[in-house]
Amino acid sequence: MIDYKLKQHGRASLDFLASLGPSMANLMKKQTEELNKAGFNESTLEKDIDKRSLQIEKILTKLPAFRSQNLLGEWHSNNHARIATSAFEEIESELIEEFSKLKDGQTSLKLDPSIKIPKYWKYPIHRTTGGWDGHKHMGFIHGELIHRKIVGKALTPAGGTAYNDINSDRLKFASEAPRRDYNTILEIGCSSGPYTSKLSEVFPKSRILACDLSASQLVHAQHNGNALGHSWELFQADGRFTGLEESSVDLFTSYIILHELPVDIIVDILNEGFRVLRSGGELFFGDVAPYSSMDKLSSWRTDYLARYGGEPYWRGSATMDMIGEMKKIGFKDIKYYGMKPKNYPWVTFGRKP
Repeated sequence: MIDYKLKQHGRASLDFLASLGPSMANLMKKQTEELNKAGFNESTLEKDIDKRSLQIEKILTKLPAFRSQNLLGEWHSNNHARIATSAFEEIESELIEEFSKLKDGQTSLKLDPSIKIPKYWKYPIHRTTGGWDGHKHMGFIHGELIHRKIVGKALTPAGGTAYNDINSDRLKFASEAPRRDYNTILEIGCSSGPYTSKLSEVFPKSRILACDLSASQLVHAQHNGNALGHSWELFQADGRFTGLEESSVDLFTSYIILHELPVDIIVDILNEGFRVLRSGGELFFGDVAPYSSMDKLSSWRTDYLARYGGEPYWRGSATMDMIGEMKKIGFKDIKYYGMKPKNYPWVTFGRKP
């Protein structure tokens, strides 16, 4: 990937944001202890998630650990993109020359100036200031600084490296695909290309096409593809309307995108996948686990963090009848399961007859 070195202020600011992750985990542990004291368990918690939320939050509202978590979460949501952008701007002049060099290479990019951006996508997912195209270089800011330096570092075990650890799940997921002989692979929602790079590792002989709605994410994906020496064919498109010919790809795939989409959009994407897949081609999505796979407390906590963390469509995707929708469209050999040992990513698989 692109070589760079943060200034001291930017590095310290991002390290501080990453350090909030473990603090939040400790606060959640105290909340669980309080709920256990109150006698809440699988048999006493409400089945309906809205009723369960009222039940749980009535207890937790009185707890300092809950109020502290909300305060830290709100501050982090409102400031992470602003702070990452500031860290980028400290080294922007040093990176521009490198970006210019990485326009040239084997990875191509076709932007669509007439593309119609859907209303749902304009929502600031993750509460990212300005959204995915809120800055000309948001592809680098989000993909490199937020994703690797904040999220990756917060999730990395002691002794690990943020880039390797946060991307190990992508490699593991790509390797879960049942075949190695896909001629043409289409990835939707490719962002700056972290999963695309793992597809290249697992399927080095495949032609890889990847699309996204965000121009800035695609520009940085091209930088990454060229830095790695890959021949990706990147293009700007809505995953519902890729513009590809019918029956033209062998694998239709995405990674951790569905929970960012309303249910009707997901269904449209499933239909587009069926349209562009060749006979025998496979749909292969990795995403977050459905609520049905969790205990009641875990599903409430996931839902709560999504509601207040800039994930308005998470509940819909986590509760939709994915198998039923795929059957209606015509997919066969459908599989819907969590990869061990963490139930993550959650696999959605189907084959076009």
